Amino acid sequence: MLDLLRDYIRQETIEPVKSLFGSVLFLFIGSLFISLGFISISIGLVTFLQRFDGLQAWFSWVPYLSGSLSLLCMAFFGIRILIVKKGKDV
Repeated sequence: MLDLLRDYIRQETIEPVKSLFGSVLFLFIGSLFISLGFISISIGLVTFLQRFDGLQAWFSWVPYLSGSLSLLCMAFFGIRILIVKKGKDV
């Protein structure tokens, strides 16, 4: 009876935690790559907008504002996609 109880506890606690660790690690690496992609897109946008001569004098803040807004938009839509996807699974 003790062996049966020990095997049941191991089956219901240890094995799900082991499988959960693999999926959490996969999701963490995926979110890290998505974040790096968002940051790279934002830096590319700032660099692209800095090439224009009209934005050098008084409007030198425009590329940085656009880069920040693009990061905010990408974060908003990323979170919105996650919430909509989570809502459809229910």
